[in-house]
Amino acid sequence: MIIQMSIKNDMGDFFSEKMEVSKEQYLELIDISKKFYSDDNGFEMWVDDGFMVFPPDIVKKSILCINVLEYDEE
Repeated sequence: MIIQMSIKNDMGDFFSEKMEVSKEQYLELIDISKKFYSDDNGFEMWVDDGFMVFPPDIVKKSILCINVLEYDEE
């Protein structure tokens, strides 16, 4: 399957690179994403033109989406 993460906040929408992942990797990513808001952690992701780092105060005001762009039923 092909996925793309996006971060939505008052500064705009930010999209990761498109990634090809297995169903198991996707489920693991969903599990990891549940800790998106915990503690005072920032968030990092590869974008089409480089690498983006979100500081903890921005993460607390953001929504993380994991979009499935292409799904291969197996």
